[in-house]
Amino acid sequence: MAEPVEQRVRALAVQSVGRGCFFAALAIWCVMIGLISEPFQSLKSGAILTMITACVLLLKAGHVTRASYKKTEVWILLDRRIDLSPEVAQRIITVTLRDVYLRYALYAAVAAGGFWLCALLFWLSGARGWWGSASGVPSWAGRAVGSLIGWWAGP
Repeated sequence: MAEPVEQRVRALAVQSVGRGCFFAALAIWCVMIGLISEPFQSLKSGAILTMITACVLLLKAGHVTRASYKKTEVWILLDRRIDLSPEVAQRIITVTLRDVYLRYALYAAVAAGGFWLCALLFWLSGARGWWGSASGVPSWAGRAVGSLIGWWAGP
């Protein structure tokens, strides 16, 4: 039995948009890992970059219905063949892409909200980083690492 065109287009749209969002998430993760010595800054940068990703996805969702379906990655993944009239193909592909962009924009907005919440909790805790506290006295983790390095390095 043949797969309905709408389901095939939706699967390819999810694949296309999901791949792009994965690479954006990978870039955001790399920035956050680069700032891991400053966890508050790392969380804030993750939140800001994820919000930018959500905004880009919203813009793409707004513009996709005005674009030609023949200029989309979904059309290329369909091998530039579809058994529908051009008007119906335009409607199916662009409306499906719009729905998928909006769904992934919602996912990105929720992730950004999570990053903001974690940053807020980190800020409210008064922590300065992994090795110290707000008062400047090393935390238990800092003391443990310091004594471990002292033991290993010797007197």
